[in-house]
Amino acid sequence: AKGTVVIDPGHGGSLETGGSSANNATSPSGVLEKNLTLRFGLLVRDALVAAATAGGHTIKVVMTRDSDKNLGLSARANVAKANKADLFLSIHFNASDAHNARGVETLVRPKAAGNTNHADDTAFAKRIQAAVVKAIRTHDPTTKDRKVKDQVLGVLKDTALGSGVRACLVEIEFMDTKAVDELLNLGANASQVRSDIATAIAKACLEQIIAIKP
Repeated sequence: AKGTVVIDPGHGGSLETGGSSANNATSPSGVLEKNLTLRFGLLVRDALVAAATAGGHTIKVVMTRDSDKNLGLSARANVAKANKADLFLSIHFNASDAHNARGVETLVRPKAAGNTNHADDTAFAKRIQAAVVKAIRTHDPTTKDRKVKDQVLGVLKDTALGSGVRACLVEIEFMDTKAVDELLNLGANASQVRSDIATAIAKACLEQIIAIKP
């Protein structure tokens, strides 16, 4: 298979830009969401390149950012348009008011908000959702499957992404919850957990490309 995947690590920099905040969630130990999304984005990129090479596929992986900078929501989506991408995956982490929520959710733009390929986006999102939940459960069975949901997100606007791009946004976990901070950042096994999640996301992206462009 041959295709192009855009990975969008959420947030970045120090200023809000074009509707994109510099940072939202912060872990109990002080890890910032913008840094964790970048770390995961780069891991996913490397895992995707490795999986594609191993399987004899030609996959171009484009990052919306590979450093600590912030791009507006349309500018992020425009990276997909400029590269005629097949897939666009935005990576984020959740937070809750009580700092004790758990689980993974993947978001797609609703039909009512002008999403012309809602079914395709949802199929891609379900693949990502299942992969992340399974990877986390291997290390921590208490995570919750919060499912694929519709949400109006600027970064997933079809007009900015270009036609036919399958796009979704994954909220990997609630990083402001102590158990998640332990799992992803502080625990002795954190590096392996991050690697396993990233590899699962990469494989889901590759499977999606193979499904649409065999």
